[in-house]
Amino acid sequence: MSPDDMKFIIAQEGLKRRSTWRLPNAVWWVARIGTAGYPPRIRRRLAVTNIISAMVSLMTIPYILLYAMYDWVGLMPAILAFSPQIVLYALTPLFHRFGSIVGASYLCVLWLVFGLGYCWFFGRDSGLQFYFLPGAAASMLVFGSERLILSACVTLTALAAFMATELFFTAPVGFIAVDQAFLQLLYHLTVPLAFLLIFTTSFFAFKEASQAEIALEAEHAFSARLLQNILPPSVALRLRDHATLVVADQIGSATILFADLVDFTPRAARWDPHQVVAFLSRVFGRFDSLAGTHGLEKIKTIGDAYMVAGGLPEPMADHEAAVALMALDMLECCRQISEEVGERVDVRIGLDTGPVVAGVIGPNKLLYDVWGDTVNTAAHMESHGVAGCIQVADCLKSRLEDRFDFELRGEIDVKGKGAMRVWFLTGVRKKVQA
Repeated sequence: MSPDDMKFIIAQEGLKRRSTWRLPNAVWWVARIGTAGYPPRIRRRLAVTNIISAMVSLMTIPYILLYAMYDWVGLMPAILAFSPQIVLYALTPLFHRFGSIVGASYLCVLWLVFGLGYCWFFGRDSGLQFYFLPGAAASMLVFGSERLILSACVTLTALAAFMATELFFTAPVGFIAVDQAFLQLLYHLTVPLAFLLIFTTSFFAFKEASQAEIALEAEHAFSARLLQNILPPSVALRLRDHATLVVADQIGSATILFADLVDFTPRAARWDPHQVVAFLSRVFGRFDSLAGTHGLEKIKTIGDAYMVAGGLPEPMADHEAAVALMALDMLECCRQISEEVGERVDVRIGLDTGPVVAGVIGPNKLLYDVWGDTVNTAAHMESHGVAGCIQVADCLKSRLEDRFDFELRGEIDVKGKGAMRVWFLTGVRKKVQA
């Protein structure tokens, strides 16, 4: 298993764990209000803004209930002044439609205005000034690291409000009558709720970041696997190294195989597109398995033609024999497919061996390809070949004749090369028993 396969599996396991520890659907619904149309990075920031506004809106309710239960008449000014928070904070997601920081700005203004109002009403002994602390920390989350100056301004404003409470709002305002016992109740309600707000906001922000990281790892692993399906693994690794801009290798010795399905065009003419693709997938899928079995590199398919190579991109001992064995297996594979589909499926195969140049073409739609006289000769061996036969030139025959059987076809005229003596590879030579 390759490192990229392992990364992909780990990422998928991470996604499963994420779904196991998923927050309630209602939380995610609130978090996503008004975030549609924004890039993922901004949507995550807006989601944190929504969660903070929802938390503060809900946290207002215990205070209003406390005022009403403790002294409905005496604390009526506080009830009237702060009850609107429940609705005003809940409206924060609606402001996202006006810009990516409008909702966050609205939230911060509400938080500062109502925070100062609370401290002015009840004084520093209520502990309400502690709400400026989680707000200062949350400013970075709602504005993002790219707006550091804006976040810093909000944090400094919060600090100024906290100090103003400590210095100037030392006692409750004169038009409400509250005793020290009520202020102690406020203090013991405010401190845990402030800590809860810090924890909840941080937890949700890290949950969002964790999901984004897991999704990114899964996408990266998938892209790496996709790249390795397009290119040989060693070439894919070289391209992923940003220092490698061009992949071009001189291969001293490689064996090239071309195969072409015989009479495929008339067969495809009477089939619908789905049948054509399914048939090619069936045949070429079997060929791909054979290439993997013999340790060879599939180069490409062009229509109904198939190209494979041995000895590249990494050197391979006895690549000539490996390609010859695959060619024989391809003939047998076509015989098996013929029996399965109920009609004859033939293939022409041409082989040649020698030096080649291999590399990746273009920056878009990457393709690892092979060039050189060896490639051209192998292509001619296929195009001038016979259905159900493997045709090779003298060069390859001389390297394999001690292990494989050949049948002389004779001389054929090859474009650009003239008359060439060619052979049919017919099988593996049987060992003579002593």
